[in-house]
Parts: sequence; structure tokens; C-alpha cells
Amino acid sequence: MDENIDLLETNAGKKEKICTEAELLLTQAGDNIFQQSDAISVICQNFIELKDPASADLFFKYVSKKFKISKKIFTDTFKKQSDESKKPKFARVADFIEDENDPEHKQGWFVRKNCYWFHTKEGGPVCGSNFIIIPLYHIYSKIDNKRLVRITNEHGDSKIIDIPSKNFISVEQFQAYVYGEGNFIWTGGKAHYLKILKFISNDFPECDELKTLGWQREGFYAFANGIYNGSWQPVNEFGITSHNEKRYFSPAFSVVYSNVREDDDEYENDRYFVYNEAPCNFGQWSQLMTDVYGSNATIAVSFAIATVFRDLIYEKYKIFPHLFLFGEKQSGKSQLAWSLSNLFFHNMPAFNLNSGTHVGLSRKASRAKNSIVWADEYTNDIDPRRFQLLKAAYDGVGHEKGKLSNDSRTMINKINGAFCISGQYLPTLDDNALLTRACLLSFIKKKYSKLEMEKYEQLKKLEVAGISSLVCKIVDFRKVMEEQFAMTFSAIQEELKADMTNENLPYDERLVRNYCCLLAPVKIILESANPLELSFTYETLYAQVKHDIASMSKQISSSESISNFWKTVEYLLDEGKIQSGVDFKINVTPSLSYTDKDGKEKTGPFDKPQNLLFIRFSRVHPLYMEKWRQQTGKNGIDLISILHYLKNNKSYVGNASGVRFDTSNTSAYVFKYGPGELDVNLERTVRDSFSKANSAIEQELTPVKPPEDLQSEIDLNPEPPF
Repeated sequence: MDENIDLLETNAGKKEKICTEAELLLTQAGDNIFQQSDAISVICQNFIELKDPASADLFFKYVSKKFKISKKIFTDTFKKQSDESKKPKFARVADFIEDENDPEHKQGWFVRKNCYWFHTKEGGPVCGSNFIIIPLYHIYSKIDNKRLVRITNEHGDSKIIDIPSKNFISVEQFQAYVYGEGNFIWTGGKAHYLKILKFISNDFPECDELKTLGWQREGFYAFANGIYNGSWQPVNEFGITSHNEKRYFSPAFSVVYSNVREDDDEYENDRYFVYNEAPCNFGQWSQLMTDVYGSNATIAVSFAIATVFRDLIYEKYKIFPHLFLFGEKQSGKSQLAWSLSNLFFHNMPAFNLNSGTHVGLSRKASRAKNSIVWADEYTNDIDPRRFQLLKAAYDGVGHEKGKLSNDSRTMINKINGAFCISGQYLPTLDDNALLTRACLLSFIKKKYSKLEMEKYEQLKKLEVAGISSLVCKIVDFRKVMEEQFAMTFSAIQEELKADMTNENLPYDERLVRNYCCLLAPVKIILESANPLELSFTYETLYAQVKHDIASMSKQISSSESISNFWKTVEYLLDEGKIQSGVDFKINVTPSLSYTDKDGKEKTGPFDKPQNLLFIRFSRVHPLYMEKWRQQTGKNGIDLISILHYLKNNKSYVGNASGVRFDTSNTSAYVFKYGPGELDVNLERTVRDSFSKANSAIEQELTPVKPPEDLQSEIDLNPEPPF
């Protein structure tokens, strides 16, 4: 009886010691996820040695609440370590084994003090190495197949290394590889080596390397330090985690690469893409975004949500828009880009479009699927290849390169991320090709109030702590997004175009599609059974989208090449290079025979007389090309292209033959002319003509600007009547 009481008291003392030590370890670890992981491993191992699962479970429940760590992490680690402790330890004996029933002896070899010994025909064993090999994992790949092993030498020095499988089958290559890691020397022959290889080859559990992070087709979202499949699953010390009984390898958080120098670390960028438990919920983050960035946050947060489903959107429509942040220095655009990037990455700097390489940008865009790719310092002078890559990324076209092989096979760095581009210049290159592929947010420099600065500091403090777990809150809507996105997108697109038409707002078809990619996910999430808490409503987002589309459409239409063409035509008229009645004419016409853009012949009266522009491109276009080359040093738009653009303009009527001009009777292209139609003014009054003809004289007669101290007084004096 006394002995039982003593035993209970001893066990109670051990439990108390383990619990005290556990709380101390977790307190010291704080928010550092790596120290937390090490602490949990130690705690679980202590409870395994105690052999009291019930106490362990109760303690895990208590400590998970106190330190806000999921209990599942404790229980999963406890189970894994328990299973490992039950496995027989491979090839670790302290002394020479003479038991003839030992399976290693039957293979013709045995282990003594971490060395392989081989039997010989002469009778005495010989040493074949000063280390042993512990098989860990087989990292399967058609391209980069390798084995993860632990090697331990006779002095107790141990290394975990990954060896390419093709190097494993050659004793010479294997010798060179392990010797590069330290004092690990193979002295046996090829036959000896193959015996060991044959014996250990069955003990490599197979796993796949996560070469692309982010969303995986198997149904989980992969960070560099673990995966989210409805719950958070961290990697073990080897960088291994599992999903549906299949293993996955993340090298960035494997001990194989834990001591690599920064200048030799090929997984440096992956270490930014980590899961951190956010110290706030999604609604709090969204509200802070709105408090700091105002109405721009509405589009930015919606873009972040859509990014998590980029692959679904691209698969359906073969596009995904960029987010372009435009504004002067210190206007807040870069800070918003930081906030979006920090939702996915932990304080990773932007890719600089002026100094980074083309290949670097391509790899960055492909590394993490359904995540943000922040490209900063955009100018219209960036490398043309980089500009073309940004354009092509909208259509999901990646960087293609040839393989080092004797055939014509190629490899493609796919576009997996969503681009957030920031800069002080609007992307007007190539007829606004990049601008039409983006949702635009404009920023202006302003002074911030004390409250606004406090909110900004709160947001940045959260980002420093890490908020990537909020991405998982969006991932939870994956299934409903798969079911409803296409139908919701189509309905919103039709409604948006109808509303803009009814409200007489201009819109570009591509811009409508771009913004619908943002509207649809938000609408689906807010109408779901358990919606995310957002700082704005769908109606607010919808109203802002209408405004932004109209604003961008006006901006694009006024700066495109067609607009430049008509402005050049106006200039030619003012210079007298073309003439009304000879090269063009404007008439109110009740009836007309013409060929429309589809090649159909049409004859008859209009519903009401139309104010029409008749223009002879055979005369006007060569003069436009000449003048444009003089002004810009570049070629203008060729005739076939410009006619293609104009035929798809809403004001285009058709091509009419037998049109009477002052000097000839010939064919002409016909357009509706007037407000809301073509962006051109080809009507000149006598006063206009007089003013244009005498513009040079007026410039010569312009008085010299008075000194600044007299300027205000002169401006206040009324001009004399003309």
C-alpha cells in the first residue's frame, strides 16, 4: 500500500515538473513559430516518456487555451512521435553483433559503432565506411528525383542531406557527395555499396515536393511552413507534411537547408510565404484597410479576395486583371501594396521593374499559385520584354524557354500569381494595352490626421506580426466559389453593362470583365451562409466599380491611337493640308445606300435624318502618316488597322459609293457625326479660320510677361473690348 502511494507521489511530481517546464518553454517561445514548434516537440516527448496519455490530453487542452495554439497541433505531434518511438531503431548497435539470426548478418554485413562491416571469404570482417545511412524520404519527381537521408559517422557527427537519386546508384558519385558534407568516407567496394543500397531502398516513404506554393490541385493551400486543408498542418523537422495520406515536401523549412548561408539559399524567397496566425479577424483587418486607405481599400480588398480564386477565374475566362496603383511620391500607393502583399507574404520586398531581371519576374509570378505578385517602380521606359510579360500575364501566358535536350521540347514558367503594379506613371504604352488589363487606383498626396496615423500604425503592427492566416478564411469559400462563380459573373456582367448604358456612362468591354472578376467573388461570399465580415457592402463596391469603369473608359478613349489619328486630321485641316468638300464633307442625310461593317448592302431612309461625316481615307491617310512621322519620329497606324478600329466604332455607318465631292464623285467611309459620336471636330467658322491663319502673328504680338510683383495687379484689370 505504501509502495503504491509512493509511486503515485513520484508520478505526480514528474507530471508537475513536465507541466511547469512546458509552460516555461512556450512562454519563452512567444510568437516565434519555430521556437513554438521546438517547444511542442519537447513537451510531447516528455509526455510519451511519462506513458500517461490521459494526463497528456488534459494538459494539451489547458495549454492550447492559455497560449492560443490549436490543440490539434499538440495531439498530432504526440501521435506522430508515439508512432515513431514504437518503430525499431535501424542499424544502431553499440558493439559487434555475433548473433547468426540477425538479418543484417544474413545479408553479409553488419553495423558496429556507426560503421558498416562486411564479411569476407577469408573469414574476418572488413570496415567499408566510417558512417551509416538512415533512410528518411524519397522526394519523387520526373525532373528532380532525390532521397532524403541522415548520415552519422563513427564520431557521432550527423547530417541530413538530400541526394539526387541518379547519384545514389553510383558509388563514385555517392562517395563524392557525402564527402562534401564532412568526414563521411566510403572505403568499401561497389558490391558492398549495392548491398547497403538494396537493404535501405524499401525504407524510403515517397512524397512529392511542393515546387509551386499556394493552391494545390489536391485541395489544399500550401505555405512554405505547412498546409491548410480546413485546418493548419505544419511541416515536421524534415519539411514534410501530409494530406489525405499523401506526403508533401517543403524544402524551405527542412533541416536540410536550415543552416544555409543567405548568399547560397535558393529558397530564400519561399521563407517569406509562411503561415502566421493573425492577431485579428478578417473584419478587423478589412476595417483598418478602409480606415487607412479610404475608398481605395474597397477595390484592394476585393482584389485580394479574387486573387485567392485566380485559377478558377482564369480557367473559365482565360484572363485575370492586374491591380495598378498610380500616384505621386508619398501618396500612399506603396503602403497599400505592402498591405496587400503582407496578407500573403511576411514582409517580402517588391520586385523592382527597373532593376530586376526578366527571368526573376517570370519566376516570381510562377512560384505561389493564387497569391499577390507586387511589381514596383513602373515607368513607360521599362525593358520592353518586361512590359510584354506584364501584358501577357493578364492572359496567363508565361515565359517559355527551351530545354537542354536534343529535341524541341520547351518549359514554361506559368503565371500563377495576380499582379499588383505600382508606379508614378500611367501605363500608356502600346495604346494603353496594360491599362486596359488592369483595375486602376489613383492616389494623391495629402496630410493625415492624428487618428488616421494611429490607424495606420495599428495596421502595420498587425502586418509585422503576420496576418497570412486570414488567407485561409478566404480559402474556406473555395467550394461555393466553384459552384457559383460562372453564373454570378455572367449575371453581374449583364447587369453592369445595362446599368451603365441606362445611365449613359461610357464603358470598355474589357474593363467590365476586369471588374466583374472582383465583383463576383465578393457577392458570392457576402451572400453565403457564413459570410466574411467586410468593411463595405456589395452595393458600395458595385457603385464604385461603375464610377471607376466610366472614368477609365474616358481616359483610355481620349489617349488611344484612334483619338490621336483624329487629332492629326484636325491639325491637317487647320494647316490647309486637307479641305472640306474635297477630302471630307458633313451633311444631314435622310437616306443612303452603303455597305455595313459585315459586308451587307443596305439602301433606304434612316428613321430620322442623320448628321453624317463622309471622308476619303485614300487621300487623308497618307497625309496623316507623313505628319505623324514628322511629329513623333514613329510610324502611324497602317490603313488596314485603322479601318479595322474605325469599323468597330459605334459611330461607324459603312462605306458608300458614288459620293459627290467638289472635285470628284467617289466612294467614302461614313460616320455619324456630332456629340457622343466621333471624338473629332471638323467644322470651322470664318473666325476660326482667321484665328488659325494668324496664329503666328498673334504669337509675335504677345506682350512680354510682366514681373511677378506686378502680375496680380495686371490680371485684375479688365481687358478692353475687342
